[in-house]
Amino acid sequence: MDTSPATRPTLLVVDDSPANVRLLGRILGEEYRILYATNGQDALDSVRSEQPDLVLLDIMMPGMDGFTVCEVLQKDEQTQDIPVILVTGSDDAEAESRGFACGAVDFIAKPINPPVVRARVKTHLNLKKQKDILAQANLALVKEIQERQRLENQLREQAEYDTLTGLPNRQLFQDRLQQTVLLGERNLGLFALLFIDLDRFKWVNDTLGHDAGDQLLVEAARRMKSVVRKSDTVARLGGDEFTIILSDIFHDSMAELVARKILENLVTPFHLKGQEVSISGSIGIAIFPSDGTTAEELTKNADSAMYQAKESGRNAFQFYSHEINQRAHRRMRLETELRHACQQGELFLDYQPKIKLATGQISGMEALLRWDHPREGILFPRQLIPLAEGTGLIHQIGEWVLFTACQEAADWSLQGFPGLKLAVNLSVLQFRDGDKLVQLVEEALAQSGFPAHLLELEITESIMMTHVDHVSGTLEKLQALGVTIAMDDFGVGYSSLALLKRLPVQTLKIDRSFVNDLSAHPESAVFIAAIVSMAQQLRLRVIVEGVETDEQLQMMKDQGDHDVQGYYFSPPLGKNAFLALLQGHIPLGGFRSSDYSAPTNS
Repeated sequence: MDTSPATRPTLLVVDDSPANVRLLGRILGEEYRILYATNGQDALDSVRSEQPDLVLLDIMMPGMDGFTVCEVLQKDEQTQDIPVILVTGSDDAEAESRGFACGAVDFIAKPINPPVVRARVKTHLNLKKQKDILAQANLALVKEIQERQRLENQLREQAEYDTLTGLPNRQLFQDRLQQTVLLGERNLGLFALLFIDLDRFKWVNDTLGHDAGDQLLVEAARRMKSVVRKSDTVARLGGDEFTIILSDIFHDSMAELVARKILENLVTPFHLKGQEVSISGSIGIAIFPSDGTTAEELTKNADSAMYQAKESGRNAFQFYSHEINQRAHRRMRLETELRHACQQGELFLDYQPKIKLATGQISGMEALLRWDHPREGILFPRQLIPLAEGTGLIHQIGEWVLFTACQEAADWSLQGFPGLKLAVNLSVLQFRDGDKLVQLVEEALAQSGFPAHLLELEITESIMMTHVDHVSGTLEKLQALGVTIAMDDFGVGYSSLALLKRLPVQTLKIDRSFVNDLSAHPESAVFIAAIVSMAQQLRLRVIVEGVETDEQLQMMKDQGDHDVQGYYFSPPLGKNAFLALLQGHIPLGGFRSSDYSAPTNS
């Protein structure tokens, strides 16, 4: 055994008895390097100054006893791995139990037996050595695993990602497209594939050099990523060809919106080598499943549509489907014309009455937006609202609708028809700035003088279901103004009951689809009855829309006292015609031949 001072293990002997210190020194001094301490504090100072390989620690010392010293060493990350053997003159089992609880590895009893001391010290030093070797081996293994993972990630990135732009490459794009196809088949959903080619890219490469071309590709990739969601995939196939997978869309207009934003971003000049360079893009769009049900079909058709866009003059997008493409171009034209419609007074409101079944009287009306298009005639909300939302005009139009409806309803009240409840529809985009919406409603009420409790704001069930956390706070602020909140299209989403606990809703408006199905599907009557019963228990008002026949009206009568709305009573009417309806100059549909009395001015 090498017993030179540099290689011998170091022991710290802690004992307040000089005789014990000398004895332990004689027993262990030939094999080990010995440090000494005569009290607990000296022991801690010595360990922090020079860490020993093992501590022999007397339990009974004045001031700080051995238990306390051992406990302090165990709590310190720097010293917790040093083995501590307690030396005691007591064979008390309780003392041993306390010692092990403090972190000691062994006990040596007094009077000291030299062979026992040597054996136990040697055993615990060997154990510590093996533990240290194992810890070093584990550390080396962890480093090796981390290095392997780093190399694997590096290889995977090189295999799946474009080294220039950092986008997924052709291989990863194909994999993600396959997965998106499988999800689309499973969920019966829609998604879009965009195939994008940069116009004039070859000119940049030939004129300014490949380094400028590379810079252009990196910036173009960044601009494309900025207009899509995190769940979408932007990939570079090679050269100046890019693809985008727009997953889980609810309408092809979403693909059109993204394509237009990309084109707008690409025509913004690039700054390359101190020069301002202008390019554009050509985009082909294929929709799953109408334009292909496999990754290969979709890629081929999107590519084909992209070449059609190039042939049409570039800086354009083209749908693979001719029908969809025609709709897209019509929509683009209508969006432009809608901006002028707002300025030229082509928008107006119709009002459809709501009837209280118990009395047969008009209880209120719903304001419905119309566009008197100079060539296409009257356009209705189903066509209007997507256009307004796509262009951002929904905020301007929504404000006009709210202020106009409140003012016209206030005018009718002054003309002898107070107490009518006015319903106005809201778009989900109006909730993006909830405080602004609340302020808008407050201003409309103040300016018109229309009572807050007679204003009912309708928001669709689907919006409430998908944006519940964002919408709920704004609805509570609106309710605080005194207005009523109605859940429109109730029953379509099939999961609304939980929402009734979370949202400040006072009215349920049963979707017309259930009324239309009454003849073919009598179980719809059971569904309506269940909603009415539940609403009564929750003290919610019910409105049933879409009543158009005597049979439907009779079924609604059987369900109890609630409001109904539909062409059976009246189609939506302009403001002058609606006033005539209130005045009795225009008859109220089915109530003329019913057993109800004619509507009054109340």
